[in-house]
Amino acid sequence: MKRIVAVWFALAGLGGCWSLMALGAGEGAFLPGLLAVVALGCAVDAGVRDRVMAGVLWAFSGSGLRAVVIVIGAAFLWQLVGVELALLMAGDVLAYVEVVAAVSLIAARTRLGPVRAALAVRVRRMAAKVRRWPAVLARSARAARPVRRRPPPADDGDGWSGDWAPA
Repeated sequence: MKRIVAVWFALAGLGGCWSLMALGAGEGAFLPGLLAVVALGCAVDAGVRDRVMAGVLWAFSGSGLRAVVIVIGAAFLWQLVGVELALLMAGDVLAYVEVVAAVSLIAARTRLGPVRAALAVRVRRMAAKVRRWPAVLARSARAARPVRRRPPPADDGDGWSGDWAPA
């Protein structure tokens, strides 16, 4: 018997023991039994062994492993659905408000694009009007008048000049 066949027989035996212990405990024995049968098939036939090893290598090569991790993550998140529904049904207003706020922010983000485009068009129109104003003002500007300086009033010393005199 080759060493690889002995390893597969050992794995089949471990899977069978695990299946019997799970069956005795009243737990599910399907997965350990399935693993024991697959290991026994790999020990007996080289073609089955090659197919199983190719599948295992594909599963852990990257994209298959990534898909499995995503599915497991989705299953973990699905466990939270009951808790979220319980909070919502229990009348937890804060959870409801958070969901409404998130949906409102997402909706506002999608409506922001057309509003921003319309505002940009209006700003461009106003900027074009403002750029034309200096030309209109230059045509209608009047000439600046020179500033006339008045001579200061004569100080005759008799009257009160409005300022306090230091004593």
